[in-house]
Amino acid sequence: MKTIGIIAEYNPFHNGHAYQIEEIRRKTGADFILIAMSGDFVQRGAPAIIDKHTRAHMALLGGADLVLELPALWATASAEDFAAAGVALLEKTGCVDGICFGCETDNFALLSVLADILADEPEAFRTTLNLSIKKGASFPKARAAALSYVCGGLPDAQAVPALLAAPNNILALEYLKALRRRCSPITPWPLRREGADYHDTAIRDGLHPTASATAIRSAIHTGSVDSSVIKKTMPRPVYDILNKYLKTRPAMNADDFSSILGYLLLTEQPAGLHAVGGSSPELANRLWKNRYHFQSFSQFCHYNKSRDITYARISRVLTHLILKIGSRDYTHGRDTDYITSLRILGFRKEAAPLLSRLKKTAAVPVIAKLADASGQVAEAYLSAGELYRQVQSAKAALLHTDTVPGQISCSEYRKKIVIL
Repeated sequence: MKTIGIIAEYNPFHNGHAYQIEEIRRKTGADFILIAMSGDFVQRGAPAIIDKHTRAHMALLGGADLVLELPALWATASAEDFAAAGVALLEKTGCVDGICFGCETDNFALLSVLADILADEPEAFRTTLNLSIKKGASFPKARAAALSYVCGGLPDAQAVPALLAAPNNILALEYLKALRRRCSPITPWPLRREGADYHDTAIRDGLHPTASATAIRSAIHTGSVDSSVIKKTMPRPVYDILNKYLKTRPAMNADDFSSILGYLLLTEQPAGLHAVGGSSPELANRLWKNRYHFQSFSQFCHYNKSRDITYARISRVLTHLILKIGSRDYTHGRDTDYITSLRILGFRKEAAPLLSRLKKTAAVPVIAKLADASGQVAEAYLSAGELYRQVQSAKAALLHTDTVPGQISCSEYRKKIVIL
């Protein structure tokens, strides 16, 4: 029984994701596809546009066999921790043979070389990295400079800057680095990304339209694209689920949490802001000094970004402030090897053999019902999901959405596994 794992957000699920699942199944002969999926908050530091159980349902309709939740602590982390936790999750299932990830390059040999450098951190790399940071470069730029320097004598050295400029390549490197550092038996299966660019905000209509998740989210939030066009960017059963969902529940974005964030910024001191996961003394002081300029979540991210502090980092820090995720939580999480339980969000009935095997081989407890989990384990999934539900409920009431009783009001403890 061959199982391939994918670490994903599916925010939301679209044709590109379906292609990845279909293609990796074809190339590897996999019997099952297991997904480690972000919960209600995602890596760019924002709430998912729709809730995790609905996204799990969409993934199953799109070809996945089993969906497990990546807890908010890691789902909202930096690329390094996001990838390390995702790989740890797949490894701790005890039944995943390979990991598939998308990337913008087909130069897997160069990716492997760069990942080895990141995993081993030779002296030349560390020296160049630290020197760039001291000169004021952001960490991503400093790391790119250090990698380019170390690779200077390689035939493909000129390709390094362009490779490091693509977001999926960055995650691919982190997955490979995590596998290397864990001496993992899981085999990497990189797949060249097809269709729209990751950051592309346009949906290209036509017989075979392509769209990134970014473009689909933008179209949903702004209503700038006809639903018949959005429909073409997803497998039909997946679109039907999305359409049904949006008739009863509002799509979510970071600005829906603005009032909570505004209050926290007014009540926190610099020391408290420094203790937030991903923060620093410089960023904490900046956020504190600018707190009276706050208008909304997204506006405050734009207001505080700079040459050396990116919008994405600020967004993650502010999300961590809202979710009460501190630097100590990350230290403790790494010390306990990232994943201490496996929560099932959904599975296909045909995947019963995989589920049965998971329960036998998992290195950590497998959770089917949150109510059956211990308090500490349940808390890893509970607070973020409950906050998402409460804010969505308030937004629905404000918009006078005709919610269906029990859909939004259902607590995390009462949520049922999606079974197809």
